[in-house]
Amino acid sequence: MVAVSAVVAGVVAGTGGWTAGAVVNGQEGPAPQRSAAVTAAYPKGVVVSRSGVHVRAKPTVYSNVVKTLRHEQVVYLVCQQRGGWVEGNPVWYRLHGVNGWVSARYVHDLQPVRAC
Repeated sequence: MVAVSAVVAGVVAGTGGWTAGAVVNGQEGPAPQRSAAVTAAYPKGVVVSRSGVHVRAKPTVYSNVVKTLRHEQVVYLVCQQRGGWVEGNPVWYRLHGVNGWVSARYVHDLQPVRAC
């Protein structure tokens, strides 16, 4: 006989705000990769640079690289602010889930992004 467990999606409060979680047999489990709260709360962006783009610690090309994103990767944008100019564009986006910034020259916002 095979026992079947019911999985019920729930909302749990995390340190970064509300995220979706899962409850299995009355026990709280890990949150999914991208929760509905994240996708609704933050505008999406997509990497347009064919070679990818570096995520920087600060909004300038002189700052340390903390991660690299690949071409056409979808990211969630927290806010935007002016920083170092990159090929005529001074706008930088703060990323959700990564402590870093990307130049708007290489990431296209798919929805409006609020100012930081």
